[in-house]
Amino acid sequence: MDLEAIRAELHMAVDRIIDAHAGRADDGRQRASVADPVSVTAGEETGPWTYRWPGSEVEDFHQTRWYEAVGEQGKQRVRVAWARRAAWGRDDRLRAVVFHQQGGADSTTYYPWTEFVETDDGRYAAIIPKPGRPRAQLRDGDPLPDRFRDRVVERTDALFDSIAEGSSMRFVVAESDEAEMVRHGYWVATLRNRF
Repeated sequence: MDLEAIRAELHMAVDRIIDAHAGRADDGRQRASVADPVSVTAGEETGPWTYRWPGSEVEDFHQTRWYEAVGEQGKQRVRVAWARRAAWGRDDRLRAVVFHQQGGADSTTYYPWTEFVETDDGRYAAIIPKPGRPRAQLRDGDPLPDRFRDRVVERTDALFDSIAEGSSMRFVVAESDEAEMVRHGYWVATLRNRF
């Protein structure tokens, strides 16, 4: 019997119940915002960096910065790395990938937590996983997790003109908001049990 797997499923079930009832007081009125439980501290800028993706594809990132993220899963060291790739009708769409450094400070093992892609209007958007099925994407009409109540969330087809029908929802931030990118990555990694 895999007790950790059972424990993880129970936690997800409780989270779904809480998400379904969150945001409402007993009398039905909307509650005040809930503070994000992840604190983020910026570290040093590290300049260009190269990452080898599974399958041996190498990607060069032109700018990176270290961050420390602290939440329910403990203190984690992450790197926000910026690169350009062809996507959705553009050859040079900028993106920021939030990588978790696994192991100690000298480790060269990284796991990508989330990726923010430059939208047509210059903001940055990341996929929002469904809390109950973290490999699936949140769709328009699905219950919005409480952490996004006071944040910008939009349909993919509203962010990228080259997408005709994209009902998945994306979390949208400014290019300068790397700390919020890290918080989102921590949340996604928590849902997907990546610690």
